[in-house]
Amino acid sequence: MSYVREEPFGAEDFPPFADAQAKFGFIPNFFRAQTMRTDLIETEMALVNAILIREGALTRQQKEYIFLVCSAANLSTYCVTAHCEIVRMLKIHGPEPEQVAVDHNHTNLPMREKALLNFALKLNDHAHAFGPRDVEGLRTYGFRDEQILEAVATVGLAKFANLVAFGLGTVPDFRAIDLARRAGATTKPEAASA
Repeated sequence: MSYVREEPFGAEDFPPFADAQAKFGFIPNFFRAQTMRTDLIETEMALVNAILIREGALTRQQKEYIFLVCSAANLSTYCVTAHCEIVRMLKIHGPEPEQVAVDHNHTNLPMREKALLNFALKLNDHAHAFGPRDVEGLRTYGFRDEQILEAVATVGLAKFANLVAFGLGTVPDFRAIDLARRAGATTKPEAASA
């Protein structure tokens, strides 16, 4: 399932996997690929809970969409397919998650939300060119510093997850082609999920 050896843990063997099963409805291959270091899994799950899952300054929808656009920009098929399905499982209302991942600017999201996602993409893609003007630009849309901090942390979490998934060769939990068909994508499945 990945480039490295995996220990055969299930939800009944490893309490953090039971927690993942309860939160996501499945045990992500992202965590299964790291079973040789259960301490890393526990730390990463705590980080995911703190940044992505727990209610904070941003809504869960905003954080999932940030995760999606950054993962798509990083061409992380694993993270895009996982988070498209998580958006569906959470019954988040809005444009199809694949549409958000591929081109959020051509969705019916409000301009304020598009500004947040553009901010996240610039930080993800051009961190060296990122600066105070970018933060100030987001403030003009009414985002508070707590929300901006959480957006930055979510971009960092997505980048981390994308790199770990690439480095371990983590296979998607869901088939990209099925997700693309469900979204009615007209592009190739690989492009819709990357």
